[in-house]
Amino acid sequence: MVLDTLLEYGFFVVIAAIVVIKVIQVRWKVRRGDALFRTMFPELQPHLHPVKMLDFVVARLSRGKNPGGVWRNPPGFADGSARISMVEGREHVTLLDAAGTERARFIFEQHAEGGVLRVGKGKVTVNTRDINNQRVRYWHPDREFKWKRRGGVWSFTSRMAEREIESSDRTSFSNDSSSSYDSGSARTAAAAAGIVAAGGTFDGGGASAAWDGAGSAGGGTSSDTFEGSSASATAY
Repeated sequence: MVLDTLLEYGFFVVIAAIVVIKVIQVRWKVRRGDALFRTMFPELQPHLHPVKMLDFVVARLSRGKNPGGVWRNPPGFADGSARISMVEGREHVTLLDAAGTERARFIFEQHAEGGVLRVGKGKVTVNTRDINNQRVRYWHPDREFKWKRRGGVWSFTSRMAEREIESSDRTSFSNDSSSSYDSGSARTAAAAAGIVAAGGTFDGGGASAAWDGAGSAGGGTSSDTFEGSSASATAY
């Protein structure tokens, strides 16, 4: 009887230890994914996180075509507003904070997969068709990434990291996501992946134009970009 009790107790201890280890591993991956994303893609910081852009595109598509004016508290950027204007047939979006200060701007386009956001030289393609397989793909002349969801967990993939970095679904990137890690852990994680914090290119060259079709879709001329626009590089 005593032996059975000890064995049963030991079994639950082992299970508990496995759960704790898994939780620690997920949290580490979240922090590492956060650090890599911020280090590798400074032009999207600090406001244009893939999950936020996904939320915005889903809500924007539900509003129909060409909804000009000011959009208060748009999903993804609910603590501010979006000023929308049509310029030469293209939808220009300027994100503002509660005080009316510009945060970021981009051009929005409807796409067969969902929506496209053009940020400076970069192109973000948001796939909203399959709610169980939502994806965000980013192409830039110097770098690119894919962000996709699997069973409630977002996986961040970039050629610079050479493997997927998992990030918990909508947990780490709140409006004040600086609490998820500090600049020191960002530099440490980036260094662990062989990334120079001030860098952001694939082996010093341009991004592959054939990477999952993203390059061919995003390799437009400068006329495809919001001239002079980019996300603010100010840190949280």
